[in-house]
Amino acid sequence: MKLIIAPLLLASASAFSTVVGPTAFRASTSLSATGVFYSTMTGNCETCGGHIVEALKGAGVDAGDLEEIGDADATAYDSLIVGAPTWHTGADSERSGTAWDQWLYETLPGLDLSGKKVAVFGVGDQEGYADNYCDAAGELYDQFKAAGCTLMGLTSTDGYNHGESKAEIEPGKFCGCMFDEDNQYDMSEDRAKAWVAQLQGEGFF
Repeated sequence: MKLIIAPLLLASASAFSTVVGPTAFRASTSLSATGVFYSTMTGNCETCGGHIVEALKGAGVDAGDLEEIGDADATAYDSLIVGAPTWHTGADSERSGTAWDQWLYETLPGLDLSGKKVAVFGVGDQEGYADNYCDAAGELYDQFKAAGCTLMGLTSTDGYNHGESKAEIEPGKFCGCMFDEDNQYDMSEDRAKAWVAQLQGEGFF
């Protein structure tokens, strides 16, 4: 199975971008730009990341093509949107089963992201894994918060059927936007649009 780890680099409509390669697009590294990073095992997280990008475009934010996470500099952006699936259910750490598991503990601690605005999204199966729904999103939240980032974009747990989740950081609140392509795929686009609008209202961009 091929693992794709890539940030979708977003810039304001006035930002200048240059194409780096046939499958890469490097946006302006001015601190007005936003980087969107995600990992995927089955493609579901990529699909939801795409919904977020479309919502951002609809909100007037331009999105570039995909770029490998190892080729990007997370410190170059004023705000970050990060997302992961949950693969290692029940794990205390390294829950996504993707390169995030190494990046969070080997790369992130060495970066100066203090004060960066970060929003988290997760993808999981609330019916098949009701007691571990989107646990990896909670891990992203915890590690970026520990790095001194300002976490934004919390959402309500209303409308979900999970039992437990490490992404539920307080009663009735997820640490970001949670998606379920297995059971509620028809709600994903609307959830992305609503979340982007919420982030705009919070002054994230």
